[in-house]
Amino acid sequence: MENIIITLNDYRKELARVTKELQTLPLGWLAKRKTFYMHVINDKEFGITKNHQLIRQLCRKKTLLIYKKQLELIISSVSQPISNLKIFTIEEIIQSLPSAYQGLPKSYFYHTSIDEWVAKPYKKNPFPFANVDDEEGEGGYEAENGIFYKSKSEYIISDLLNQYDIPNRYEDEIILEGKKIYPDFKIIKPYSGTLILWEHFGGLHLPGYGAKMNKKMNLYIKHGFIPFKTLICTFEPDIKNTRFLRSLIENIILRD
Repeated sequence: MENIIITLNDYRKELARVTKELQTLPLGWLAKRKTFYMHVINDKEFGITKNHQLIRQLCRKKTLLIYKKQLELIISSVSQPISNLKIFTIEEIIQSLPSAYQGLPKSYFYHTSIDEWVAKPYKKNPFPFANVDDEEGEGGYEAENGIFYKSKSEYIISDLLNQYDIPNRYEDEIILEGKKIYPDFKIIKPYSGTLILWEHFGGLHLPGYGAKMNKKMNLYIKHGFIPFKTLICTFEPDIKNTRFLRSLIENIILRD
């Protein structure tokens, strides 16, 4: 998973994205006095303990400022091979923050678009049990969130995503070239707000399934969903390897 190629242009695009988001966040920074949270602006402090939205914005701002400095350092160090330069993930940055930021929910550091995306209704697959892809040939697995999954494998993937508090939608409709397609999972990367898809291909034992899989993959790639960047694909043997599934989540979804 560490062999994903990241170019200097990728870092420049990321810097532009971060800079743009920072412009939407408030002035000042977060401080904590005993059990009370304060908003510090020009050496003046204002109590904001009950203003969860503002606390979240300041948490996000703090992580992005550190992240921005790292990106700028890498871009300016063009004399060195990019592979030799270390950039910390947002998760690692959060762990290094001052005590005022520790103990707050992980979601406080998420991209500012996450809440809106999660709350927005979406068009679900109207025929969720039309095709059962897992080898057991069974469907109808209910998760704690009340969603029914058509295969046990998808249920396992969903459970892992929820364990990591990763915003996701099951079989949310997208239209590509006039066709309605229902990827197994639409996912918003928590720290960048980037949309990625996760497809689980569990029916390779079924006649004609491989051809349909290749057609769908080509369509995704044609429309900018790149494997191991904005497109995750798994197969039945992968489901038995929890460590591998976690590596996909940690190195693709949670790494910006």
